[in-house]
Parts: sequence; C-alpha cells; structure tokens
Amino acid sequence: MTKVIFIWLMLTGQVKYQQNGGDGRKQYALFFEDGTVVDYAYKAEILEYIETGTFEYDDTLDDNVTDANKGK
Repeated sequence: MTKVIFIWLMLTGQVKYQQNGGDGRKQYALFFEDGTVVDYAYKAEILEYIETGTFEYDDTLDDNVTDANKGK
C-alpha cells in the first residue's frame, strides 16, 4: 500500500523527481501542505515517511537499486 501512496503523491505533484544521485538512485522533492519542501530525498526515505508520518534523511535505507533499474 505504501508504494501505491507514493505513486499517488507523484501523480498529484506532492513528490517530484529531481535527479539521480551520485550512487545512481533517484532523488525527489517532497512538498508538504504547509509549503515546506524536502529536497533530494531518496524513494526509501519517502516510503518511510509515508509509513511513519515523520521525514528523516537516512541514506542507509535501501532503494533496491540494481544495474538494471539505475536511472530509470
């Protein structure tokens, strides 16, 4: 269900792709209703935010990036 919510946030513009990080993982901007923006967040960080309701940068979370899906 968390991934479905992530897709919904992408479709509604609350999450927008920014760039690929140096490690090949996609980075996103996360827009909150109060106007706050979190930049350069990894998908795993946003998924954790969806699950917990609290955003925290943590580049050790795994996005399951493989050579086959880097940069897609």
